[in-house]
Amino acid sequence: MKRAAIIIVFVVFGLLGYYSYSLFLNSARFSPVNEGGANSVSIPLLAVGDNNEGVVIPLSVQLTPGTGRILVNIDNPSFIQDTQDSMRLAVKEAAQMTNTDESKYDVTFSIRTNISLIGGPSAGAAMTLATMALMLNKQLKEDVAITGTIEGGGYIGQVGGVAEKAAAAKSFGVTLLLVPIGESISREPVENCTTVNTGRWRQKECFITYQTVNISQDVGIAVKEVDTISEAMKYIIA
Repeated sequence: MKRAAIIIVFVVFGLLGYYSYSLFLNSARFSPVNEGGANSVSIPLLAVGDNNEGVVIPLSVQLTPGTGRILVNIDNPSFIQDTQDSMRLAVKEAAQMTNTDESKYDVTFSIRTNISLIGGPSAGAAMTLATMALMLNKQLKEDVAITGTIEGGGYIGQVGGVAEKAAAAKSFGVTLLLVPIGESISREPVENCTTVNTGRWRQKECFITYQTVNISQDVGIAVKEVDTISEAMKYIIA
Protein backbone atom coordinates (compact mmCIF):
# COMPACT_ATOMS: atom_id res chain seq x y z
CA MET A 1 0.00 0.00 0.00
CA LYS A 2 2.81 2.38 0.97
CA ARG A 3 4.71 1.48 -2.20
CA ALA A 4 1.67 2.27 -4.36
CA ALA A 5 1.27 5.66 -2.66
CA ILE A 6 4.92 6.49 -3.35
CA ILE A 7 4.49 5.57 -7.03
CA ILE A 8 1.40 7.81 -7.29
CA VAL A 9 3.32 10.71 -5.73
CA PHE A 10 6.16 10.30 -8.25
CA VAL A 11 3.70 10.21 -11.16
CA VAL A 12 1.92 13.36 -9.97
CA PHE A 13 5.16 15.29 -9.49
CA GLY A 14 6.38 14.04 -12.85
CA LEU A 15 3.29 15.36 -14.60
CA LEU A 16 3.56 18.69 -12.79
CA GLY A 17 7.21 18.98 -13.76
CA TYR A 18 6.45 18.26 -17.41
CA TYR A 19 3.64 20.82 -17.40
CA SER A 20 5.86 23.46 -15.81
CA TYR A 21 8.64 22.75 -18.31
CA SER A 22 6.17 23.11 -21.18
CA LEU A 23 5.05 26.49 -19.87
CA PHE A 24 8.70 27.53 -19.57
CA LEU A 25 9.45 26.65 -23.18
CA ASN A 26 6.36 28.45 -24.44
CA SER A 27 6.77 31.62 -22.38
CA ALA A 28 7.22 34.94 -24.18
CA ARG A 29 10.99 34.85 -23.71
CA PHE A 30 11.46 31.30 -24.97
CA SER A 31 8.81 30.92 -27.66
CA PRO A 32 10.23 29.23 -30.79
CA VAL A 33 10.65 31.04 -34.07
CA ASN A 34 8.14 30.26 -36.80
CA GLU A 35 9.72 27.69 -39.12
CA GLY A 36 7.33 28.21 -42.03
CA GLY A 37 9.32 30.15 -44.62
CA ALA A 38 9.40 33.92 -45.10
CA ASN A 39 7.51 36.27 -42.81
CA SER A 40 7.42 40.05 -42.66
CA VAL A 41 6.03 42.85 -40.51
CA SER A 42 5.91 46.62 -40.88
CA ILE A 43 6.55 49.24 -38.22
CA PRO A 44 6.69 53.06 -38.43
CA LEU A 45 10.05 54.66 -37.71
CA LEU A 46 9.88 58.19 -36.33
CA ALA A 47 12.42 60.85 -37.21
CA VAL A 48 12.89 64.61 -37.43
CA GLY A 49 13.50 66.09 -40.88
CA ASP A 50 15.69 68.97 -41.99
CA ASN A 51 12.80 71.41 -41.42
CA ASN A 52 12.64 70.32 -37.76
CA GLU A 53 9.30 68.58 -38.32
CA GLY A 54 8.56 64.99 -37.44
CA VAL A 55 8.31 62.40 -40.20
CA VAL A 56 7.13 58.80 -40.35
CA ILE A 57 9.24 56.29 -42.26
CA PRO A 58 7.63 52.87 -42.88
CA LEU A 59 10.04 50.01 -42.18
CA SER A 60 9.45 46.46 -43.39
CA VAL A 61 11.35 43.61 -41.71
CA GLN A 62 11.50 40.13 -43.19
CA LEU A 63 12.73 36.91 -41.60
CA THR A 64 13.78 33.98 -43.79
CA PRO A 65 15.72 30.76 -43.21
CA GLY A 66 19.36 31.56 -43.88
CA THR A 67 22.84 31.87 -42.45
CA GLY A 68 22.62 34.80 -40.01
CA ARG A 69 22.91 37.63 -42.53
CA ILE A 70 21.50 41.12 -41.90
CA LEU A 71 20.41 42.54 -45.24
CA VAL A 72 19.35 46.09 -46.14
CA ASN A 73 17.01 47.06 -48.97
CA ILE A 74 17.02 50.85 -49.35
CA ASP A 75 16.49 53.46 -52.07
CA ASN A 76 19.40 55.68 -51.07
CA PRO A 77 22.80 53.96 -51.05
CA SER A 78 24.27 56.49 -48.59
CA PHE A 79 23.87 54.53 -45.40
CA ILE A 80 24.86 55.80 -41.96
CA GLN A 81 27.06 53.57 -39.81
CA ASP A 82 25.06 54.22 -36.62
CA THR A 83 21.94 52.85 -38.28
CA GLN A 84 23.77 49.70 -39.40
CA ASP A 85 25.05 49.19 -35.86
CA SER A 86 21.50 49.59 -34.53
CA MET A 87 20.28 46.86 -36.89
CA ARG A 88 22.97 44.45 -35.76
CA LEU A 89 22.23 45.12 -32.09
CA ALA A 90 18.47 44.88 -32.72
CA VAL A 91 18.81 41.40 -34.23
CA LYS A 92 21.15 40.30 -31.45
CA GLU A 93 18.83 41.48 -28.66
CA ALA A 94 15.74 40.06 -30.39
CA ALA A 95 17.44 36.66 -30.72
CA GLN A 96 18.45 36.66 -27.06
CA MET A 97 14.99 37.69 -25.88
CA THR A 98 13.30 34.94 -27.90
CA ASN A 99 15.98 32.26 -27.44
CA THR A 100 16.42 32.10 -31.22
CA ASP A 101 19.55 30.90 -33.01
CA GLU A 102 20.11 33.95 -35.23
CA SER A 103 22.68 32.05 -37.33
CA LYS A 104 19.84 30.05 -38.91
CA TYR A 105 17.94 33.07 -40.26
CA ASP A 106 18.44 36.10 -42.45
CA VAL A 107 16.83 39.42 -41.47
CA THR A 108 16.10 41.99 -44.17
CA PHE A 109 15.33 45.63 -43.34
CA SER A 110 13.56 47.50 -46.15
CA ILE A 111 13.26 51.28 -46.07
CA ARG A 112 11.83 53.28 -48.97
CA THR A 113 12.97 56.81 -48.16
CA ASN A 114 16.00 59.03 -47.71
CA ILE A 115 18.01 56.99 -45.24
CA SER A 116 19.71 60.08 -43.82
CA LEU A 117 16.49 60.93 -41.98
CA ILE A 118 16.97 58.03 -39.60
CA GLY A 119 20.66 58.53 -39.04
CA GLY A 120 21.77 57.50 -35.61
CA PRO A 121 20.44 54.82 -33.27
CA SER A 122 16.97 56.26 -32.52
CA ALA A 123 15.17 53.52 -34.51
CA GLY A 124 16.84 50.70 -32.57
CA ALA A 125 13.92 49.87 -30.28
CA ALA A 126 11.46 49.69 -33.19
CA MET A 127 13.79 47.44 -35.18
CA THR A 128 14.23 45.13 -32.18
CA LEU A 129 10.49 44.78 -31.58
CA ALA A 130 9.76 44.14 -35.25
CA THR A 131 12.41 41.41 -35.36
CA MET A 132 11.10 39.89 -32.13
CA ALA A 133 7.55 39.80 -33.50
CA LEU A 134 8.81 37.73 -36.44
CA MET A 135 10.79 35.38 -34.23
CA LEU A 136 7.73 34.90 -32.03
CA ASN A 137 5.42 34.52 -35.05
CA LYS A 138 3.38 37.51 -33.87
CA GLN A 139 2.01 40.67 -35.47
CA LEU A 140 2.51 44.29 -34.43
CA LYS A 141 -0.33 46.59 -33.49
CA GLU A 142 -0.86 49.11 -36.27
CA ASP A 143 -1.81 52.01 -33.98
CA VAL A 144 1.23 51.80 -31.67
CA ALA A 145 4.69 53.24 -32.38
CA ILE A 146 7.93 53.56 -30.43
CA THR A 147 10.97 55.81 -30.48
CA GLY A 148 14.13 54.98 -28.57
CA THR A 149 17.55 53.42 -28.92
CA ILE A 150 18.30 49.79 -28.13
CA GLU A 151 20.92 49.20 -25.46
CA GLY A 152 22.57 46.05 -24.18
CA GLY A 153 20.32 43.96 -21.95
CA GLY A 154 17.20 45.11 -23.77
CA TYR A 155 17.10 48.60 -22.28
CA ILE A 156 15.61 51.51 -24.24
CA GLY A 157 17.78 54.63 -24.44
CA GLN A 158 16.83 58.27 -24.86
CA VAL A 159 16.38 60.12 -28.15
CA GLY A 160 15.65 63.66 -29.29
CA GLY A 161 12.71 65.36 -30.94
CA VAL A 162 10.01 63.38 -29.14
CA ALA A 163 7.39 66.14 -29.41
CA GLU A 164 7.92 66.46 -33.17
CA LYS A 165 7.84 62.68 -33.58
CA ALA A 166 4.62 62.48 -31.56
CA ALA A 167 2.90 64.96 -33.88
CA ALA A 168 3.98 62.98 -36.94
CA ALA A 169 2.87 59.70 -35.34
CA LYS A 170 -0.59 61.14 -34.63
CA SER A 171 -0.97 62.24 -38.25
CA PHE A 172 0.00 58.71 -39.31
CA GLY A 173 -2.86 57.21 -37.25
CA VAL A 174 -0.89 56.18 -34.17
CA THR A 175 -2.90 56.38 -30.95
CA LEU A 176 -0.17 55.26 -28.50
CA LEU A 177 3.48 56.33 -28.61
CA LEU A 178 6.06 54.52 -26.48
CA VAL A 179 8.99 56.69 -25.39
CA PRO A 180 12.07 56.25 -23.16
CA ILE A 181 11.86 56.96 -19.45
CA GLY A 182 11.68 60.69 -18.71
CA GLU A 183 10.76 61.73 -22.25
CA SER A 184 6.98 62.10 -22.04
CA ILE A 185 7.68 65.62 -20.81
CA SER A 186 9.68 68.13 -22.86
CA ARG A 187 11.34 71.38 -21.83
CA GLU A 188 10.71 74.13 -24.35
CA PRO A 189 12.93 77.27 -24.35
CA VAL A 190 11.10 80.57 -23.94
CA GLU A 191 12.88 83.85 -24.67
CA ASN A 192 12.02 86.78 -22.44
CA CYS A 193 13.20 90.26 -23.44
CA THR A 194 12.97 93.67 -21.83
CA THR A 195 13.98 97.10 -23.15
CA VAL A 196 15.71 99.56 -20.83
CA ASN A 197 15.77 103.28 -21.66
CA THR A 198 18.97 105.00 -20.55
CA GLY A 199 18.40 108.47 -21.92
CA ARG A 200 20.29 108.56 -25.18
CA TRP A 201 19.85 104.91 -26.16
CA ARG A 202 17.80 101.82 -25.55
CA GLN A 203 19.25 98.59 -24.27
CA LYS A 204 17.53 95.27 -24.94
CA GLU A 205 18.13 92.48 -22.46
CA CYS A 206 17.03 88.92 -23.12
CA PHE A 207 17.19 85.70 -21.14
CA ILE A 208 15.98 82.15 -21.68
CA THR A 209 13.66 80.21 -19.39
CA TYR A 210 12.28 76.72 -19.93
CA GLN A 211 8.63 75.74 -19.96
CA THR A 212 7.66 72.16 -19.12
CA VAL A 213 5.30 70.66 -21.71
CA ASN A 214 3.33 67.45 -21.34
CA ILE A 215 3.67 65.92 -24.82
CA SER A 216 0.52 63.82 -24.55
CA GLN A 217 -1.65 66.82 -23.68
CA ASP A 218 0.10 69.16 -26.10
CA VAL A 219 -0.07 66.84 -29.14
CA GLY A 220 -3.24 64.92 -28.31
CA ILE A 221 -1.82 61.40 -28.38
CA ALA A 222 -1.34 58.85 -25.62
CA VAL A 223 2.32 58.68 -24.56
CA LYS A 224 3.71 55.88 -22.39
CA GLU A 225 7.22 55.70 -20.94
CA VAL A 226 8.91 52.30 -21.16
CA ASP A 227 12.27 51.24 -19.76
CA THR A 228 12.90 47.92 -21.51
CA ILE A 229 11.98 45.99 -24.63
CA SER A 230 10.16 43.44 -22.46
CA GLU A 231 7.90 46.20 -21.15
CA ALA A 232 7.31 47.64 -24.62
CA MET A 233 6.30 44.19 -25.93
CA LYS A 234 3.12 44.29 -23.86
CA TYR A 235 1.90 47.35 -25.73
CA ILE A 236 3.07 46.85 -29.30
CA ILE A 237 3.11 43.09 -30.05
CA ALA A 238 -0.35 41.76 -30.76
